[in-house]
Amino acid sequence: MKTRIISGVSYSLIIIAVMFFMNTAALPILMAFICGVAVYELNHVAKVKLPLAIPSIIVGAYIPIEIRYHFLEKIHVTPFAVLAVYIIAMLIMMVKWHSKVKFEKVAISVLCSIAVPESLGCWIRINDLRLVDERYTQANVVYLILFTLFCAWLTDMFAYFTGVFFGKHKMTPVVSPKKTWEGAIGGVVLTALNVGLYFVFAKKFFPDGSFFLWDWWAVIPISLVLSVISIFGDLSASVIKRNYGVKDYGNIFPGHGGVIDRLDSVLMCAPVVLCYVWLSMLG
Repeated sequence: MKTRIISGVSYSLIIIAVMFFMNTAALPILMAFICGVAVYELNHVAKVKLPLAIPSIIVGAYIPIEIRYHFLEKIHVTPFAVLAVYIIAMLIMMVKWHSKVKFEKVAISVLCSIAVPESLGCWIRINDLRLVDERYTQANVVYLILFTLFCAWLTDMFAYFTGVFFGKHKMTPVVSPKKTWEGAIGGVVLTALNVGLYFVFAKKFFPDGSFFLWDWWAVIPISLVLSVISIFGDLSASVIKRNYGVKDYGNIFPGHGGVIDRLDSVLMCAPVVLCYVWLSMLG
């Protein structure tokens, strides 16, 4: 328990530190490190061996850098062209080491090296909204990031405690035996209530509305959607672990597991929020 608490506090301090430096090179650099580790964890769990995993990790770590600085655009190279070269290179490696490398491993390695960093890279895109649309301020993007994180983490926390005290009906007995329907419902409902209370409380400190993007009638439904999405993110990560018979993706956070174990519930939330914001910009 002590180890879990220390790891949890350390993890929270990292997030807080990032919030202070997210307009500097620290954000994409940290995201590159996190994505590189996450891609490594997925390759390791899926038993993707070297050297196939190396380009996968490099691509996964580079994507957050590209999202922030657009190096390919500056040299007039499209991401699709680079993606095609990347896939061709992976297929050549499959031919080279055909006795050990199967197409399944190539597909897994390519998918995780793109899906995970593109999902986590949404944090950079959310932060950079203020650069592409003058309607968004620094306070607005901070609100978006905190709102998304709170929805995912509060759902996880409330689902756990509600499940412990009231859980009777197993939600997914094979995938995640400890999760119950009572816990899931409690997590979603209590998160929506707490997000609503947070909105009312924070409104007192920002009465001019400069911090917020939505009114309370929009905050509650959006938080409900994100809570449900976060549960599916958690379950999706659990399915992968069950498929390969592992307990955790790694041990970078003692007592909590690996990067994917800590971020599984937010992996799907950030893209949903970003898509919602993009759609609202069209209006």
